[in-house]
Amino acid sequence: MRLLPFTLPCPPTSRMILVSLFLLAASGATAPNDAHALSCGIHEKSVCKGTDQQFAGGFNPGTGYGGFGGSACKAHRTPVIFIHGNADGAVSWDAPPGNVTGYPTPPRSVYAEMKARGYKDCELFGVTYLNAEERKLENVGKNYHQPAKYRIIHDFILAVQAYTGKPQVDIVAHSLGVTQTLATLHYYKMHGSVRKFVNIAGGLRGLASCQLTGFANPQAPTCGSQNLADSNIFGFYPEGFAGLIWVTNRWTGSGSDTSLREAPRHAPATMFYTIGAGYKDEVACAAAGVRSGCNQTTKFDAAPNVKAQIDIGAGADAAQLDLDWSDKSPFNRMGGDASNGIGHFRAKDNAGSIIYRMLQTDCRGLACAWDYNYGPKSLY
Repeated sequence: MRLLPFTLPCPPTSRMILVSLFLLAASGATAPNDAHALSCGIHEKSVCKGTDQQFAGGFNPGTGYGGFGGSACKAHRTPVIFIHGNADGAVSWDAPPGNVTGYPTPPRSVYAEMKARGYKDCELFGVTYLNAEERKLENVGKNYHQPAKYRIIHDFILAVQAYTGKPQVDIVAHSLGVTQTLATLHYYKMHGSVRKFVNIAGGLRGLASCQLTGFANPQAPTCGSQNLADSNIFGFYPEGFAGLIWVTNRWTGSGSDTSLREAPRHAPATMFYTIGAGYKDEVACAAAGVRSGCNQTTKFDAAPNVKAQIDIGAGADAAQLDLDWSDKSPFNRMGGDASNGIGHFRAKDNAGSIIYRMLQTDCRGLACAWDYNYGPKSLY
């Protein structure tokens, strides 16, 4: 049952806004790649349409709605678990990268890059935590943080640990998957199971665009505030004033043990990293009227265990929403993803080399992107 803190009138365009925030911005198709086990299959924008279940080697996690991982080999590295974002599934970690004007295109998907640099299939895993109905574009505004999703991620982590015999995992997460996973680690008190955490375009401080939709819109729980009946249920509404009302969301706010931006402070043994697109991120910065500071949405607060926070955004800044649906692309004129650049989704698809260095070296700051030559890069 979805529990919402309040019910307020819904602006006539709010549902359209929520859907447009989470649509994807790259298009094309690709054939399966025999060089690695995971296959994207046909892809539509940044979403792979390959088979949901791509487990192998006897790996059967018994949780979630699909995923990948497993092989007839022995894991030597810390296993990596990939957590997808909204309206997506695990197999999209094999989505092809896009081109940035004036730069070469990365040669491989994130998954293929990890394989090319020596990872084995028994060291790379992903889980789909959204069911088929939840992954439909018309339902993206209905997906929110809740214990049922935390249980899937928790159980998958345990399954990977059991399968590989490793006491810890590394986690690479994108968008909604970042905050779902951080909430999971808090809910189950399992930060000790994670060696490194790579946050890609996570809404740590909430989404400014949610201020247009409302903190208790029953049509858009993705943007809800913290639930009054169960504080472990929440959406992306930023904590703070909404008109004359103080809206509580300790997850997107600061100064609490659940604060997402302060997660590193509560897990000092885990190393944290960020990859984002700054003002080019069409999800974080879609609402031009409330865009001040939106480039900081995905940024952790400074802490000794925050090793690198890198902005690889490129192309056009995200701007006012393009609500013209006649071309089937509601934001075809906004953000880096739509302008031969890097926005919310290509920050994942194009970052394989950076992710590898974050996981396999002791890099700090821009040194984590020293061999990333596929677009601009700067520190947050």
